[in-house]
Amino acid sequence: MDDRLRAELTAMFEADTAAVTAFYAHADEHRARFVATGIVATTPWPFGLLEWSPIESAPPLVRQVVEVVHTNTARLRRIVAAHGWPGRSLVDTDGADAAWLVLQHASSGVPSLGTPENLAFCRACIPLLARAVRSGDAQPRQLAATVDSLRGLDGLPPVYAVLTSDYRIEDGRPEFRRPVQVADIDRERSRIGLPPLASDIRRRQLGSTLDPAGPGRAEPWPTTPARRGRGPE
Repeated sequence: MDDRLRAELTAMFEADTAAVTAFYAHADEHRARFVATGIVATTPWPFGLLEWSPIESAPPLVRQVVEVVHTNTARLRRIVAAHGWPGRSLVDTDGADAAWLVLQHASSGVPSLGTPENLAFCRACIPLLARAVRSGDAQPRQLAATVDSLRGLDGLPPVYAVLTSDYRIEDGRPEFRRPVQVADIDRERSRIGLPPLASDIRRRQLGSTLDPAGPGRAEPWPTTPARRGRGPE
């Protein structure tokens, strides 16, 4: 266990959370000014505010989010280069969660955050996360969310269907954004230790959360490594 690295990762997460929380709280105060710039955002409000250009002219809360995400991503890139994926055997559960949450923002669909460089890094982390899942060192839903998030940006259907954006519940039934084969999804979920899709659908119908990190996570960390398949490489 590397306590210093664990503390650094959790501090990175706390900085990210503080910046994003302030952004959500005050984004609407800058809507009129943003509209006046004439910028046509590619992402819905309030995320479109993060597309402010040039970034130097953006409100401080926008600059803070962009700066924190890029600083954290650059540091995570160096950590991964030195250690591989920082899993719970290296940085404990909270440190591993923090690393994944930093990666999540680096794979954002907001262009100022999910830059080509950041997205390439996220894709390079997928095989590392997959190996960590197989050894019990990473949470399966974190791998699934990363894979599906990147596929969504590429306009592809989900492999695991763990994201709330993959489908909505209409009259008690899931309606997917893109054609899927549930049998294929269940097979891939089983390979990394996730329950069948029907269990996620039931929880969403009941209003339960499906968080891949933190105290409200959908499943506990596995007590034994996943052995039913190799997962993505």
